[in-house]
Amino acid sequence: MTKAVLLLLAAFALYFFTHSPALDEIDAVQFAMGVRTFDLWHHQPHPPGYPLFIFLGWLGTKLFHTGPESSLYFASAFGGGLFIAAWFLIIRAQFSGRLAWLVALSLLITPVVWMTATKALTDTLAAGFVSAELLAAICFLKQKKSGLLVWAALMGAAAAGTRPQLFLVVALILGISLKQGSAKAKTWWLSYTLLLAGCLTWLLPMWYLQAQLRPGEALWRVYPELVYSQWRWRLNMPSIYIGAGDWSPRYLAMRLAQHFLGWFGVGLGFLQSPVMLVLGPIIALLGLAAYSFRHQELEDRNFWKFHTPWALLHIAIIFVCLSGKQRYYLVIYPLLLVALMRGLLKMRPPWNWTALVLPALFLYVTIPAAIQNHREEAPPVRLVRYLEQLYPPSQRKDVVLLFVNVWRNAEWYAPEFRTFRGIPPPAELQEILNGAVAVYTDDAKVPLPEGWRRVPLATFQRSIIIHDKHHFLTLFLIDRHS
Repeated sequence: MTKAVLLLLAAFALYFFTHSPALDEIDAVQFAMGVRTFDLWHHQPHPPGYPLFIFLGWLGTKLFHTGPESSLYFASAFGGGLFIAAWFLIIRAQFSGRLAWLVALSLLITPVVWMTATKALTDTLAAGFVSAELLAAICFLKQKKSGLLVWAALMGAAAAGTRPQLFLVVALILGISLKQGSAKAKTWWLSYTLLLAGCLTWLLPMWYLQAQLRPGEALWRVYPELVYSQWRWRLNMPSIYIGAGDWSPRYLAMRLAQHFLGWFGVGLGFLQSPVMLVLGPIIALLGLAAYSFRHQELEDRNFWKFHTPWALLHIAIIFVCLSGKQRYYLVIYPLLLVALMRGLLKMRPPWNWTALVLPALFLYVTIPAAIQNHREEAPPVRLVRYLEQLYPPSQRKDVVLLFVNVWRNAEWYAPEFRTFRGIPPPAELQEILNGAVAVYTDDAKVPLPEGWRRVPLATFQRSIIIHDKHHFLTLFLIDRHS
């Protein structure tokens, strides 16, 4: 346990002291806004709310008198440390100490883990709590102590409080441990009662607070209406909801590539450079092939028997309902690394030393990315800073930003500019923008009145490995005099 605590602290320090200098995307800005004013109706943050993450951010501002950004970075980095330490203990319990160190240290420097833990996002904290639940469940199977189920249920409730979308996954993890542990009916009832009670500790206060913001709304409808409002817009977006796609071979192939090949291309950093694009797939294919075609030992069978059900559910939810951002799959990467490392270690000497090549490649990718991530603001923030340099504060009220991608960043860092939550239709823009000194947009497809045109002004980009969303942005000046 001492080694795990030291690993947690080391990972936390690494992630916290290399965090991004500014909020990278719209979700991060929403979280920071939510720390100041928790209002799901105005997407501060957007539903389903992420209440535990927001609470920890708020708590940091009160205890340490820091801003929302620092508090959220702290929570995210802590989640990254918990994630690494929990999987170190899980693999040591299910395999060996040598494999535990190898996988944990590789996980520590895996591009998607490091880059996500340094952002003001919920993913690493949620992954940390899910991993803690998995650890408690596995220890219960080995030690048969019912108190471990209490920890499993509470950690599951904490994971759901951080990302409510994880409720089905954490409920299934609890069920797997109860079933494989041949628990009695009474234990089942107690475990799920604790899980539900833990979830109610964050759900009911959140529900009540949002109801207070809309007194005219029926109390029972408040949270369902909020959640439905967030998911409703996805139903017509093929890039997010699979049911909105045409189910053509091309559509499915693109979706499979975005989600699953992205594990390797973006998550493991194979797209970072030509060297990685050649060496990475070779090492990965060697490891997976060696693991798949060799005889599976009892510990391997037990490992996959426990982890496969919840992992498949988690993958299916993301694949069907979400875009292919690799940070959503964060908790899948330990399983992937176990398969890769076990396969490489099973190769005949001296080829088994190839297991050390993979973490070396991770360092090759992640260290330069971490330096850039820490020193350079994200493209959305740099775009806003660029406009700040063009106009002094006294003139910004007459500058209109028809932003689609980074309007929240503008709202947070430069609220003096005039922005719109929803872009007005072209028929209304001419009158609305009549007195504007200048008009800008960050989107090449924003509908404009006839005769208006976009003039590319500046481009901002960053490595897709650091953060794929809005890693390339163009600022357009709208010429209204054509």
